[in-house]
Amino acid sequence: MTQQSLSYIVTPGFLPPVEHSEEAAKTAPWKITNLQHEDVEEVVIDISELSGKSVNLYYELDSGSFDSGWQFGDNGTLFVNAQDNFNYQVSSIVANDGRSMIVSISSIESSKTILEGAAQEMAGHLDSGFAIPLQSNNNFKVAYRLIAKHKNDSQMRYFSQDPTIVIEDTEPN
Repeated sequence: MTQQSLSYIVTPGFLPPVEHSEEAAKTAPWKITNLQHEDVEEVVIDISELSGKSVNLYYELDSGSFDSGWQFGDNGTLFVNAQDNFNYQVSSIVANDGRSMIVSISSIESSKTILEGAAQEMAGHLDSGFAIPLQSNNNFKVAYRLIAKHKNDSQMRYFSQDPTIVIEDTEPN
């Protein structure tokens, strides 16, 4: 079995820094490549190829971005979709003065998911309890955005597109 490399080089898609405004502004997509500089649009992780029930993804800013003052910001990630998050736990940490970040996905246990749209329904009704049947699912998408900042601007954060991480072939309970 071949071990998949889970290391990536990140080039933010917002150079130079954008002007401040009261509204969010879309930026160009970030470039995320593997160590051979090939574009990576989706990372599929086959859990059966891992030792244990966890995986670490390593992101590093490209030299040009880091040298010009860019760094991963805050804890490095903003999680934007909690569809299957009871099946795994995600955390991230920024290291090396903001040049590097590790995203850890652990406690991957179940092959079940909640119904499509149920997480959004619960988020829209925080004052209500819910009973939701589970569905079989062997592909979990972990949706998040990478966070960057410029060292000369503490009041602005930049968010990537979702790097599309899919965990597949989890074992049924």
